[in-house]
Amino acid sequence: MELKGVYPAMVTALNPDETVDKEGMRRVVRYCLDAGVHGVVVLGSTGEFPAMTETMRQEAIEVTLDEVRGQVPVLIGCGDTSTQKTITQVRAAARTKADAVLVALPYYYPLDQAGVYRHYSLVADASELPVVVYNFPQMTKISIAPDTLAKLASHPNIIGVKDSAGDFVNMQRYIEVTAGSDFAVMSGNPALGLAAYMHGAKGGIYAGCSLVPKLCADVYKAFASGDLAEALRLQKIASLIPLMGGFGANAAVIKFGLSRLGICGPTVSAPLGLAGGPEIHDKILAWMRRLGLEV
Repeated sequence: MELKGVYPAMVTALNPDETVDKEGMRRVVRYCLDAGVHGVVVLGSTGEFPAMTETMRQEAIEVTLDEVRGQVPVLIGCGDTSTQKTITQVRAAARTKADAVLVALPYYYPLDQAGVYRHYSLVADASELPVVVYNFPQMTKISIAPDTLAKLASHPNIIGVKDSAGDFVNMQRYIEVTAGSDFAVMSGNPALGLAAYMHGAKGGIYAGCSLVPKLCADVYKAFASGDLAEALRLQKIASLIPLMGGFGANAAVIKFGLSRLGICGPTVSAPLGLAGGPEIHDKILAWMRRLGLEV
């Protein structure tokens, strides 16, 4: 598959008892598709993948694929505390109609770059689906070095990277070391979206895109059509998206926002939550209005 364009890293809709809210999940998927996104990610970091049981994972995947029905590519987030556990998830993903897997590094024991390379090589060898590498050092404690990524990009089953580090210089190095190939560097930070596209990134995979999918898609659309003035205007708004980090866990903020839009409930996996009680709600609503949402 060709990894290109804007993909929301969707939240996983949950009922108050923390089971998967299947109808809410369908509404999340439909909200993103109707906004013109180019693909979707289920069970990424904002999809709360570390908190999901195998049953919950399967339900979220099945509902997403059934709602998408081949309209856009679907990436399934996979990651655990070891390579073998990750491979188990990857093999389960291959039994579905998904298009690729987004694979995080093991997130408990620290790794050196040799361990990073070994992990992804073993996963890619075992996977029937194309693999997208996931660089998120804030969560995994290690950043994937550009030289390591260059070696991984030569693997025939590794097609791209989502870079959520927020280090633009490092992202530029990713683009440089994989230039001239079909390998896709995808921005993971919407504040860097337009700049990333202009430097050669092929798109973005964004958590905040679950809440404002049309805004994120429109930045890319304007850039791709050559309307840089419009892309810059929209990017200035999209640059506000990472401010949600000041309100609590990304999933909690996005689900609160989606609940106000009538799309899914606000429940997140314990112990995640907003950074405070009801007093923060007005701040989130004001932030959503700045993003152009009518709440």
